[in-house]
Amino acid sequence: MSLDSNLGIPDARRNNVAADLEARFDRIDVAYKTVNNTPIEAAIFVPKTLSPEAGPKPVPVLVHFHGGALIVGANPDPFFLTDWIRDLAYTTPAIFISVAYRLVPESRAVDSLEDAADFWAWLHAHLSATVQSHWPHLIPNLDRVAVAGESAGGFLAIQSALLFNRTAKLRAVIAQYPALHTDLTTSTDKGVRPVNDDPKLRAVVDGYLQSIKPGSVRVSTPLPTLGAFLGAVLQRGWPTLYEMFGEDDEGRLTLRRALAEAEEVPPPMWVLQGTEDSIIDTPRVDEMVEKIRSQRPRAVVKYTKRPGDHGFDIGSRLEEDWAKEGVEFIKGYWLGAQ
Repeated sequence: MSLDSNLGIPDARRNNVAADLEARFDRIDVAYKTVNNTPIEAAIFVPKTLSPEAGPKPVPVLVHFHGGALIVGANPDPFFLTDWIRDLAYTTPAIFISVAYRLVPESRAVDSLEDAADFWAWLHAHLSATVQSHWPHLIPNLDRVAVAGESAGGFLAIQSALLFNRTAKLRAVIAQYPALHTDLTTSTDKGVRPVNDDPKLRAVVDGYLQSIKPGSVRVSTPLPTLGAFLGAVLQRGWPTLYEMFGEDDEGRLTLRRALAEAEEVPPPMWVLQGTEDSIIDTPRVDEMVEKIRSQRPRAVVKYTKRPGDHGFDIGSRLEEDWAKEGVEFIKGYWLGAQ
């Protein structure tokens, strides 16, 4: 687990992604829950091509959980939100929802999972009224819901599909380099990377931990904010990251628990992984996919490996062959009759 230049975010990309979202989508932000007087919001994007002149129209829904090791990120974060996912939402066209959630170490990783569960309940209870109050001509098609997420967001997407699908009612899952589960053991270093004991890194981690006020809740930290803290955690390795995750007495961060509670046939999944990933090793994702397939033999899992590091697909577009192939697979389940 290392930190490289990919975790920096150039101003040009931040500005380009923001401009693209503004040009192609209308946006509202709504709170789906509140914790300690802190609203936790979902950003709802509607493609501008969905004009009222066409009359009432049912529209599929694509939900997005952002990456950032559960430590940083925003809804959406210009660094983590890949270009091809934006293209997918726009060209489908779909109602696109990017979800905030509590971040560690102020909260526990199980709180992030709790937020995901609460979001799915909110979506099925309140999304239709929320959308129609702003876009009366649109009807969210809650029988056509898919989820996408990269890195930590991919982890939340996988756990949603396995732990929460009785509520989420997902038709399809896109999970990019998602294997943050705390019980995965396969890795280039047997699952526990040697801790970088540079005292400067530990000082950065401890300094941030000591600055946290009891009861504080943090839900939005777009990169490069807290980049030094994130970098120190990642360079120290998996044990320090799991330390940031906090207590998980019930094993909700494990793949074992998720598979034990999963439906017999989980929603179809497309898992993506870079073969040179320096943050989430490819062997970890291999293990995750193998366990899902072996313990849920009727699960449909497409596994795509591509050359590149963590976030290999950030600048990819739908026109690329591998993306077209995977999107065709996803749309067959998300939008089709399968």
